Amino acid sequence: MKYLLFLFALAAGTLFAQAQTQGQSPSGKPLNERVMVVYNAAGDDSHNVAKYYMEKRNIPRENICRIDTDQDVMEDGSHFEPQIKKPIRACLEKIGKQQILYIVFAYQSPYAVSFDGHLQSIDQIVADIWDEYAGARAVGREMGDQPYFGHAESQGNVYEPFVPFAKYREQPGAKTIYCVWRMDGTNADVAKGLVDKALYAESHGLKGKTYFDIRGPIQDSVDNSYGAGEWDIYRASQMTKVAGFDVTLDDKPSEFGTAPSQLRCENTALYAGWYSLSYNDAFSWAPGAIGFHLDSLSAINPRRPPSWAAGALRTGITVTSGAVTEPFLEGLVHPDQIFYYLFQGANVGDAVVHATRWLKWMIINIGDPLYKPFPSGVSPYNSPTHQEDWFGISPQVIVGGGIVHAQFQMMEKRDKTLPVVFKSTYPELITLPVSAMIPPTATGAQFQIAVKSPGLPVSLNISVTVGTEMVSNTLNLIPILGDLTLSKPTVKNDGTVTGTVTIVIPAREPGITVKLSSSQPSAVVPDEVKIPVGARQATFPITGRGVKVEQSATITARIDESSRAAPLKITP
Repeated sequence: MKYLLFLFALAAGTLFAQAQTQGQSPSGKPLNERVMVVYNAAGDDSHNVAKYYMEKRNIPRENICRIDTDQDVMEDGSHFEPQIKKPIRACLEKIGKQQILYIVFAYQSPYAVSFDGHLQSIDQIVADIWDEYAGARAVGREMGDQPYFGHAESQGNVYEPFVPFAKYREQPGAKTIYCVWRMDGTNADVAKGLVDKALYAESHGLKGKTYFDIRGPIQDSVDNSYGAGEWDIYRASQMTKVAGFDVTLDDKPSEFGTAPSQLRCENTALYAGWYSLSYNDAFSWAPGAIGFHLDSLSAINPRRPPSWAAGALRTGITVTSGAVTEPFLEGLVHPDQIFYYLFQGANVGDAVVHATRWLKWMIINIGDPLYKPFPSGVSPYNSPTHQEDWFGISPQVIVGGGIVHAQFQMMEKRDKTLPVVFKSTYPELITLPVSAMIPPTATGAQFQIAVKSPGLPVSLNISVTVGTEMVSNTLNLIPILGDLTLSKPTVKNDGTVTGTVTIVIPAREPGITVKLSSSQPSAVVPDEVKIPVGARQATFPITGRGVKVEQSATITARIDESSRAAPLKITP
């Protein structure tokens, strides 16, 4: 699995949101009337699965849409427009494109399409079928966060308040995007069973054990790169424990079903873990079970093992999600956010899409989006007054140094004023407060962190301790210097080539000064060049001088501790 270092700023604010407890949109229209079901006329069982689902959820008969294609994976992207996009747009216009919130593909509908050799999820393209979030051929990770995504800092336990999808869509200026799901699996009966098990769990309660599988001790992980997956799963386990479930958290490198990890996970209600490229048959699933496995090909084929999604669906899971091809970790669903929203009373459709960073990418979600495993939420998360310890950093990624704002909250009651102890890895790169005191009447405080520009990208851990309580979070530092290029690899005596220095973000006031040097006096460069405010590049001359035989030189550009070099030959 690839990983992507992402940039975003998240201000620490209200941690918990009021639970979504109603099965209707803010306008008062029942959510089941805002579902459109798509079936594939080329599949023998697709229409039957569609009708079965619609009957079980009382979805209006007119909210059905017919497509016709004999491809599960559309290798020729030119077929997508006439066979998928055009008929679905027509159905939405007939029903009312603002009326529909959820689009559900029935079993045997195609799930992936290739454009110029790049595979994408059909479901996530259809989620933005009006091309309002991104252009028709855009890729989500190149466009930035989709507008319904809820930001979070998993290690810091900071989560934006949950907003139901219906409420988002009814906001002024909201993009017309959809929560797209599929009733799918290894056969038609498995696909139909997804709604049956969801309804059973809604009536009888989702009961069972919960299992979480990380790859090593969490204290060894920063919340970035693969560590971000570790913290997502770990935080999900802690939320689930607070919600009162029987939790098994495994931090061994092996997976469940493989010694020395637990060999069987019986009666599983909730699961999150990683990392294999196939389904490890170690589970029995409770009716209504929800599980997410973070791996590169978890839903490469939702109907045929060895993909994780297909194996889990065949053995009884009710809701899962995965990628149809090699993903970036940040584009997969975030299990901690999903369980956090579900414990507040969200349906799985809203919870999963709210926890998905990009649309028009490669994720498919399998199950009934209307399924509410906890219709009234789960205590204490269904209380609007519930609060926990948290530590937020804004921005969590900083380029080129500067000032970072931090805020923490610790809820343990104290009977006296206590010192605040600040610590970090790489203390040479940041300046934390020297000392602080927190009175017993306060639950938290704000402070600033001065950050130097590093030589190389680095993720450092910052902790705040008050008495016996400790909170931590990750700060990611990126050098501002991007690249150094030369217009030609060779310069002659008394000739000139042009050097170009590039920085990662536009220069802030008062501009960026780049120090320059040459390893040979025969390649003459100015001492420095300045990149003006708002620009990302500056050029400078390099003059050849005084050689009788060819020489090699290294031209170096430096900003603080970061440097870039380029070779140059000087000829007579």
